Amino acid sequence: MTRRLHIFYLIGTLDIGGAEGQLVQLLKGLDRDRFSATVCCLTSAAGPYADDIRQLGIDVYSIGFQGLRIFRYPHRVAGQLFRLARLIRRERPDIVHGYLFWAYVLGTFAARAARVPRVVSSRRSLGNFKAGKLHYLLLERLSNAMTSLVIANSRAVRADAMRQEKLPPRKVIVIYNGVDSSQFRATAPAALVEDLQLQDAEPVVTVVANFIDYKGHGFFFDAWRRVAATVPSAVAILVGDGPERAKWEGRIMADALGSSVRFVGSRRDIPAILALTDIVVHPSLEEGFSNAILEAMAAGRPVVATAVGGNTEAIQDGRTGILVPARDSEALAAAILILAREPGRAREMGSAGRERVARHFSVEQMVRSYESVYERLLAGTPMVATGEDSA
Repeated sequence: MTRRLHIFYLIGTLDIGGAEGQLVQLLKGLDRDRFSATVCCLTSAAGPYADDIRQLGIDVYSIGFQGLRIFRYPHRVAGQLFRLARLIRRERPDIVHGYLFWAYVLGTFAARAARVPRVVSSRRSLGNFKAGKLHYLLLERLSNAMTSLVIANSRAVRADAMRQEKLPPRKVIVIYNGVDSSQFRATAPAALVEDLQLQDAEPVVTVVANFIDYKGHGFFFDAWRRVAATVPSAVAILVGDGPERAKWEGRIMADALGSSVRFVGSRRDIPAILALTDIVVHPSLEEGFSNAILEAMAAGRPVVATAVGGNTEAIQDGRTGILVPARDSEALAAAILILAREPGRAREMGSAGRERVARHFSVEQMVRSYESVYERLLAGTPMVATGEDSA
């Protein structure tokens, strides 16, 4: 019997988020006859997804990093890195795979100290957050020199990583995010309609995005004023938490627009919410590759999104949704109103989106791509740009 390849996954937390959810989907799909896995969090292993992973029979560990101020507390960080390297050495993985910045930077140093033969790092977003932070760029360059392969989740992210990090094209491949479409066949529970006071709402417009500056909520609310004034029965559902939620919730609920908006926080019943949604909006100012967009398409909902980053790779403008310029509230409102006034066209776009996800962005395709990459990496086989030309 062939020995299973052991993959050690490292990530910051297991709170609800796009990268975290994608890791869970990958772990659920990995062929247990060929692969085994361990998961380690840099901070706490108590996030919402931790139990999901443990139920798969996979160990979840925590290193207990309390802030990552490497240059201010070098001795403390060095001690935590030693703990991480010791855990990796004990687990004896064939590959260490780091998700998100600090996980792939620190994970690479620890993996090489533990003499792991191959190290993979993921790029899940554009690198704008590193701009002007020379210490980030320095640490990343050092870790990149010790990394076997970088996996981006869109062509936009790949191009950005090569530009900013000066990575050679042969070292960066693309594997698109995947969605389990079977989870998005739900019908909306009557209790949820009542709970969100949507009995007379038409259309229902949903934004699934944490309240972070670059997610563009301000431009959405500017657009929504025009939509709500034109279609008084329209209701917007805002799914997500984050540092800017209180600010926007306070402002919106204090004026007349508040009656048409529902702030529902972070949710795990996204399929049910999408089932009662007519239009999904994604007003982000930058984007790597949006899980929220893929999930909306899997649910058969048309998407209005900004033409930034990987959004243009997911959405076929005019066929599965409508792309608009970023920071353009008028264009955003106009696109929402087009679909609100033409429900037949909206349904056609939704159906086309569901078909596109099944063909190009299924979780099965994603998992098989990762499995192939792991096996090729260990075998020393040259890589192909997995997923890059498939959409």
